[in-house]
Order: sequence, then C-alpha cells, then structure tokens
Amino acid sequence: MGRFGLLRPLLLALIVALALVPGTAFGAKPIAQFHDHFTESFSDEVCGIPVDATVVVTDNFFLYADESFKDTSSFKITFTNPVNGKSVRVSSAGQVTGPPPIVDEGAGTITFLTSFKGLPEKIQTANGRVLLRDAGIITFADTFDLETGEFISSEIVVKGPHPEADSDFTLFCEVISEALT
Repeated sequence: MGRFGLLRPLLLALIVALALVPGTAFGAKPIAQFHDHFTESFSDEVCGIPVDATVVVTDNFFLYADESFKDTSSFKITFTNPVNGKSVRVSSAGQVTGPPPIVDEGAGTITFLTSFKGLPEKIQTANGRVLLRDAGIITFADTFDLETGEFISSEIVVKGPHPEADSDFTLFCEVISEALT
C-alpha cells in the first residue's frame, strides 16, 4: 500500500471520530454567554461575626444547546472585623463545568454533575498567611426527584487537597472565626 493508500483510511477514521465527538469539545458556539466584572463593598455578618466586606469578581459563563455549561471565574473577598480591624481574604479562581443533566425516568430522578477545577477556595490572613486551601478537581453529583424537585442525594469525587470538603464544609467558619476574633 502506497503512502496515499494508507492516508485515505486514516483520514476517513479521523472524520468519523470527529463526527462522534460532542460539539462542545471543539468550542461549539454557546446559546447564551455572560461576562461580568465588578467590585462591591457592603457590611454583613460571616459566621456570626459582623464584617465590612469588599468583593472583586470576574465571571465568564457559557451555556450550550445540549444544556452543558462552562463558567470561568475568579473572586476575592476581604472580610474585616470593624471592632478589632482583623481581616481575612477568601479567594477562588478556576473553571466550573457541567454536562447535560442525567435523567433516569425509570428511577424518577435527575442528576446534575458539577466539576470545579483549579482553586475553589483559599482563605488567608491580610498579610498573606494561608489558613485553608482547597485545590485540584472536585465533582459533585446531586440527584433530585424528577417530579417534585426534592433533593435526594449528593456524591463527591475529590482529586487534590480539599480539606474544606473533607470536613463536610465546617472548616470555613472555624478558620474565619479564629482569624477575625
């Protein structure tokens, strides 16, 4: 078989393979997209502690025709205790993605898969010492009753250090409270 004789079946195989790949894998055009960047300041409470907060957010969200989505974002929020002046910074940067929801009509359920890639959460003091850091990939599979919308269950798959998830999401207030008081 000559050089072009081998090339033709390989090219045909490549075309067939590309036809089977979902459109979002090659950057299919989103049906909706949203971009925002803002800074906001406000007073509130976090973990029962009064705080003055400043948040900076950048967000790029894409929704595709097959109901999958991609959201690339970052935020930094600084909480300052107005009584003693102590501050902490909570930040996040990365990508959140999800395939189309999985409907199981036989079981009467719908499951949403949501994957966070990057730095879902970092908490540090105002001078930069890191108090808590979750990084890597974490995927949530949340299942709901298809008819009522009632929450049924959640499963978490973790790749990378995720102490906040490992603590069943209780470390946030422990770390914040200690740093601000």
